[in-house]
Amino acid sequence: MDYQKLIRYQHESFIKFIYASVMVKEELARHKLYDLAMFKYRHMVWAMTDAAREGIKFNMDFDEKEIAKLKVAETEEDLLELLLDDLDQNIALYEGIDNPTINRLRSDDTYFIRELRALDLEGEITAFNDNKTLPGVELEESSKAALVFFLMEETFKEYELITIYSYLKVHTDITIAESAFTDLAYDSIYHLKRFAELASKMGVLTLPRPIPHEKYENIGIVEFLKENIEEEMDAEKQCLILAEKIGNDDLSEFLLFISRQEVYHGELLQRALDAINASK
Repeated sequence: MDYQKLIRYQHESFIKFIYASVMVKEELARHKLYDLAMFKYRHMVWAMTDAAREGIKFNMDFDEKEIAKLKVAETEEDLLELLLDDLDQNIALYEGIDNPTINRLRSDDTYFIRELRALDLEGEITAFNDNKTLPGVELEESSKAALVFFLMEETFKEYELITIYSYLKVHTDITIAESAFTDLAYDSIYHLKRFAELASKMGVLTLPRPIPHEKYENIGIVEFLKENIEEEMDAEKQCLILAEKIGNDDLSEFLLFISRQEVYHGELLQRALDAINASK
């Protein structure tokens, strides 16, 4: 079995579904697409875990042309067809393979197609129209510019962290570290979703790009964790700075909420670091 291709397909599906979940307008559809995105994330991790257990090397690359299709979709109907095609491609990839993981993926994706076809999506996609306004929220131009910059930077950063923590998770046999990487990945997925929601509403949604292999392959894990503890503290500061200057109570409270999560991320990274050092 071509594990690299399997992982890439699940990875691309995860990206498509989580971004689609913030691009559609209807609330039920948004929740449904996010649910499916989380399943596709788990599918990706299961494929990664199987590959790692068999000693097969893989990377976290994806086909940028596949992800760029999200930006080409002009209507929600177009987006729905894109997602259906994606699942059809996955199911075609599973053909002739019989093992517990593939059987689960095949069953899930077959049902997901049924769920997608039950959605009633319509309307224009505005996630990339660059309107730079947040519906129902009045912001000073300086605050608006700061928020746009923050969202564009943080959506990619959170995607990067999801990818790195997921890769590290399946390549460690230290339980405490694995647990920390799992929690960090899931928190980063949540942050990506929330930041991408705001970016989509403002028409400034940006799509991820592949991460250089040296960011996660054969890295010095101790040094990486130390650096990321500092980065989490810096992320907290950036949230606090923007929360103070944004000029909107709801956005300010949201940013303070995220900042407090960043503090705990530093704690999780420290636990992973301590566990890895103790295992030597």
